[in-house]
Amino acid sequence: MRKIWKKLAAAGLAAAMTATALTGCGGKESAPAGSEAQTEASSEPVEITFWHVYSENFGAPVIKEMVEEFNKTHPDIVVKEVYNPDMYPGLMQNLQAEVAAGNPPSLCMIGYNYIKYFAANFNYVSPQDVIDQYFPDDKDYLKNTFLDNVMSLAQVDGKQIGMPFCISAPIICYNPELFEKAGLDPAKGPETWDDIREYAKQITDKTGEYGFYMQEYADNWAVQGLLESNGANMLQDGKAAFATDEGIEAYQILADMVLTDKSALHITADEGIQAFCNGKVGIACVSSAKIGTITQAAQFSVKGAQFPGFEGKEKRLPTGGNFIPITAQSPEEQKAAMEFLKFIMQPEWLSKWTLNTGYLPPRQDVAEDPNGLQAHIKEDELLGVAFAEMEFLQPWAAYPGDMGTQAEQMFADTRDKILDGSETPEAALKSAQDTLNKMLEEQ
Repeated sequence: MRKIWKKLAAAGLAAAMTATALTGCGGKESAPAGSEAQTEASSEPVEITFWHVYSENFGAPVIKEMVEEFNKTHPDIVVKEVYNPDMYPGLMQNLQAEVAAGNPPSLCMIGYNYIKYFAANFNYVSPQDVIDQYFPDDKDYLKNTFLDNVMSLAQVDGKQIGMPFCISAPIICYNPELFEKAGLDPAKGPETWDDIREYAKQITDKTGEYGFYMQEYADNWAVQGLLESNGANMLQDGKAAFATDEGIEAYQILADMVLTDKSALHITADEGIQAFCNGKVGIACVSSAKIGTITQAAQFSVKGAQFPGFEGKEKRLPTGGNFIPITAQSPEEQKAAMEFLKFIMQPEWLSKWTLNTGYLPPRQDVAEDPNGLQAHIKEDELLGVAFAEMEFLQPWAAYPGDMGTQAEQMFADTRDKILDGSETPEAALKSAQDTLNKMLEEQ
């Protein structure tokens, strides 16, 4: 299993090498608040806020359990968890508003695609600095707990912005019952995008149900895997480069399934996943983070396959998930925030998190522990698929400076234009690429 984590190094190191410097509109790394003067101890518990993006039907119950157990075992600290809808774009919008109002959270989950934007625009304190200041006896905690390549997922220009928490990969889930009804082999999932289109059309023609759905959150994560696996690049040499022949060709497949074959759905992520679980969709491309949700909700025995590739081309998949920076301002809050981070990074909590969500743990010992995930990886087909895909993981494209939120919104709008049929993949992608490159020139 150590080999699997080493294969992730390319993604992590590439993210660190291509990241922009910590300059921008006010974002900066701060020294621990108590580095100049220690504050007097207070008899009142320290209250910290932990912002996350997980709803009641996905992840929140485990978050609440973590928080409740921490508060029970740490009477001097009170953690309040705060849910932010609309995943990472929603949290970033809320963070902007609360920081402007002078009410930043103590900890927050930031999607890897927003790491450059966060580093350039928000204040944070390095986790190592907090450890050095308040936990000197545990100064090697980060080095001893995480591999360098995994830690690099939460770095910009070599600076540690926060601690990696979640890692995910795009996977294929399929309904073997619909496969059988459509005359497909239920033991053999699709391997290429040609397979996806062929299988989806056959399912729709033979069963009347939809053949395919690719998750549609307010980001471009899954589509990045589609385009880059065909040879396009979301970012190359500091420029957007996805509107190439390869990128257009790849997006055309998805558009043809939705608009021509009528075999694929264009709806929100929650609606699409629910449709799959209800037996209305034969194949779903989703984040491995949805494994728990899907297996619990599905009305059939879900089977899995790796994200499809293109014949003769290297598969390149975006690393999904999030890291957690410390945004607390006072020394008491910074110390309490690190105490909480160390608590939720324990193997038992990460194991529970993985088994309930499908996110891969940032600590390799969680996967290697015979009493942890090792047996589950062998027994759970979908989880096994996700771990097997780690060798193909690349950085989730992160645009610098103020462009983070703008780029993600543009990608979402581009997707709607293409799949609504209002613009061709060629026109929509070239327009988005031109706009983004002009913005990059102005950075």
